[in-house]
Amino acid sequence: MTQGSKAGELVPIGVEALALQAADEQETTRTLERYGYFDTTLDQLVMQVRQRVQRSTEDMLEIGRAVCCLRELPRGRYGAAIASIGLSADTARRLAGVAMKFLGHDRLRPLLELDQSKVYELALLDDADLEAMADDPARIDQVDRMSVSELRVALRSARHDGEAKDERLKDVHRENAALRDEKVRNARYAPDMETYDSINRKAARQRAMHDSALQVISEMSEFGAVLNDVLEEADDAEREHSLQTARWLAQQLAGLYLNHGIDVDFQEVVSPSWTRQPLATAGEE
Repeated sequence: MTQGSKAGELVPIGVEALALQAADEQETTRTLERYGYFDTTLDQLVMQVRQRVQRSTEDMLEIGRAVCCLRELPRGRYGAAIASIGLSADTARRLAGVAMKFLGHDRLRPLLELDQSKVYELALLDDADLEAMADDPARIDQVDRMSVSELRVALRSARHDGEAKDERLKDVHRENAALRDEKVRNARYAPDMETYDSINRKAARQRAMHDSALQVISEMSEFGAVLNDVLEEADDAEREHSLQTARWLAQQLAGLYLNHGIDVDFQEVVSPSWTRQPLATAGEE
């Protein structure tokens, strides 16, 4: 409402607004015609697509083609259009993908004889896989005999196998690269390789020793927790059996040091000398 206008009075639309609306309509018409929708308004297209939903495979592809068209409409119209048709954003995206996969590819036409739901699932395959299937009547017949759920499982398994194959190829490439790098090092630094390998082996041994020690500490902590739980509720017989197990474990540790000639003062380990010294009294400080 312009300044000075009365309540309820109609206010003329500005020239700029009319120009923007006209430009929007022209862009919409050009987009529709680019996809072959001549002499068709946006409202008519939405109505046609709504009638095609949940029909044949050909209708599904036509819906996808329409979605591709609607995605290129001026900003703000796409969401309203697919909502009017009754499609969710995810479904619209999948249908557009199906249309782009099959429309204009005559080689894939044998696959369009399959059930609509199966064509929908097959659209997830690569173009090369689809062409190979379309050229193989036996595979088409096999898919035709499957249920949709069986096909979905088979496609998921095929994708998993393909990903595993790709990962194996990557591993081979990495191994080949490592071998090439090692070959280069051997060629360039042959005089120092023995020292280099010795340092690497020493570092590997130290890492293994450190990791093993940490693992023993972890296992000892676990054993201590279990022993504590047992001793809290055990009767005399179970308590004695648990203590014997703990003593046996201590003997195994002692044997480890004795077998390797490691000098350990077990008395000092069990009862450090500083724990046996009397505390200083105030007068002795």
